[in-house]
Amino acid sequence: MAVKRSTGHGGDSFSNAYRVWLLVLTVCVGAFGFIDRIVISTLGEAIKRDLALSDFQLGILGGLSFAILYSTIGLPIARLAERKSRITIISVSIGLFSIATVLCGFAASFWQLFLLRIGVGIGEAGVQAPVASLLTDHFRRERRGTVMTIMKLGSPLGSVIGALSAGWIGTHYGWRAAVVAVAAPGILIAILFRLTLREPPRGMSDPDSDRGEQEPPPFLAVMRTMGARAEFRQMLLGLSLVTIALFGSGAFYSPFFMRAHGLSLSEIGVYYSIQSGIAATVGFAIGGVGIDFLSKRHPRWNSLIPAIGVAISVPFNLIGYSVDDPRMALIFLILGAIAIFFHNVPTLVAFQNMVTSRMRATAAFVFFFVTTMIGVGIGPAIVGLLSDFYASIAFTAGDYGTLCSGQQLARSGADIQSACLTASTAGIRYALLSATGFAAWSSIHYFLASRITGRPTRT
Repeated sequence: MAVKRSTGHGGDSFSNAYRVWLLVLTVCVGAFGFIDRIVISTLGEAIKRDLALSDFQLGILGGLSFAILYSTIGLPIARLAERKSRITIISVSIGLFSIATVLCGFAASFWQLFLLRIGVGIGEAGVQAPVASLLTDHFRRERRGTVMTIMKLGSPLGSVIGALSAGWIGTHYGWRAAVVAVAAPGILIAILFRLTLREPPRGMSDPDSDRGEQEPPPFLAVMRTMGARAEFRQMLLGLSLVTIALFGSGAFYSPFFMRAHGLSLSEIGVYYSIQSGIAATVGFAIGGVGIDFLSKRHPRWNSLIPAIGVAISVPFNLIGYSVDDPRMALIFLILGAIAIFFHNVPTLVAFQNMVTSRMRATAAFVFFFVTTMIGVGIGPAIVGLLSDFYASIAFTAGDYGTLCSGQQLARSGADIQSACLTASTAGIRYALLSATGFAAWSSIHYFLASRITGRPTRT
């Protein structure tokens, strides 16, 4: 893509058209990254039945299998991105997670699918932190909230495309065909990213006084810089807790509506796309654009916006998981999800603004490590474990784990099958209600962070 020398800030040579194309591609990257995550959640009930899985195993596939190496590989990749071409790192990573997701469609057992989901996580590990660092170098501080919001719009776009496509294809051709079909186009995005973009100078959009080091400081030095700030420590706790609630619940959205409200797989695709598409788009927009405006008044809004949003989400989600009408449940869960997404962009922007240009990929890694390892990895496993626990309590016809397992359940009579469905429905409902407690706890830490923002850092 042609570029022209700009006379704007920093004297860089990247045109406005180039920046728009960069944003378009990063949205596409986010979309396919989220498609590869959401496909397991959307098709979860079909995968569970085909592979005879428990809710705990389903939770692991939806989260921990993806996050387990994402979190460990993410740090060396983020450190590499401080030194080497982020364009190359990102494009290779996109191709890797797309190919790994395609191969998931051929898995014949829990362990095969588990290992392939680890491959997806390895690919994703090379995307988000380098992308955040790349965008920060292209846009000035006062525009970063809006830019990060645009980047984050890839998630709801991926949710809509992934849920609708996976639901429809899964209904007509099976879950395996759906996985392959929705993941394969990501390979084209990897090629476009590599061939049409180029690496910018580090700190290109920063004032000369903020350009940072010529060489990236050690990881521990970055952590000391961030950890010295009391608001960072509180925001880190808040981020950990809210992502458990958000991703833990999201992994069981499809099973909840299928069990509690009797929706079909294709209907789940519609519900999932409506809920995630509206909620994430509006939530990211309010949080991201709002922080660009409000942070000019005081930096405490970086944590106060998340505190308010996460707190508001709790009663909406409690009602959404309790009502009997699926349409009313959808409405309340949309409102709850809009509010809970307020936390995302302000937290990421706050972490980026705490450090210099040679620390930004590492600071972004900290954000994505927490959201992925704790939120995506541990959250679904916690909710799945709670679901199995509550279901075992609700089941009164014997041992739930034995009688309600996939192969045993298929051989059981109608009475046992009905009792298993009733118990599993109660289990998932109470597990999701319990997950809202993590959101309530998170809002307290974000509020505490807002109270101490602006105080001198610890030495």
